[in-house]
Amino acid sequence: MKFRPIKKEDYDLILDLDRKVYPTKHPVTKDIFDKWYYQNPEFGMIYEENNKIKGVYIVIPLNFKGWRELIAGNLAEADLNENTIFNNLRDKELGIHIYHIEKLDKSLKNFHRTCLNYLAKEINKLKSVNPSLRIVGLSGLCVTNEGINLFKNKLNCREREYICREHIFEKDGKKHLFLVETNKELSNLTKKGYSLINRCQMLVTYPGEKSIVWSIF
Repeated sequence: MKFRPIKKEDYDLILDLDRKVYPTKHPVTKDIFDKWYYQNPEFGMIYEENNKIKGVYIVIPLNFKGWRELIAGNLAEADLNENTIFNNLRDKELGIHIYHIEKLDKSLKNFHRTCLNYLAKEINKLKSVNPSLRIVGLSGLCVTNEGINLFKNKLNCREREYICREHIFEKDGKKHLFLVETNKELSNLTKKGYSLINRCQMLVTYPGEKSIVWSIF
């Protein structure tokens, strides 16, 4: 198996995977993907074998200001554009935001570690022409229980100053996203037949913290 950079032909697959788990009214689009990967398509990593996609590891490379605004809750993923995307010819700081990670082949073992190892190689290539480059942190807006478990228990990421209030519910077999600020709002949705799946969480790790991220990078 091997990784390859994202292509336009991959966009529909990734957006479909996203819609299944995160039914936001402010979604990422194909045009936004183009802005993310115009400079560095290798950050949209597609894992395949015999021309069949086995997994996806979609990372948004951000400059320092963009990454800080994102993890502080001031920007949504769909707001990230050429002003916030990392440019190796301009920026000396890189914020790594994991947008999507999924195994389409469930037999894959330690997929997150495989992805991090490959990403580390790509970052080293950037450093070869930008030796002052440093990573300022890694983050992910986790919207599923599987994602929260991966980031918290395997990557040792934590919530920081920004506590996301987006909650994923299910009703009649369909997922819904609501901004819930109080227990009363949560109770009202439950009374209307919505079942809470989880609260979305912006999970972050910084250099120097105990995490396999920094042992690999």
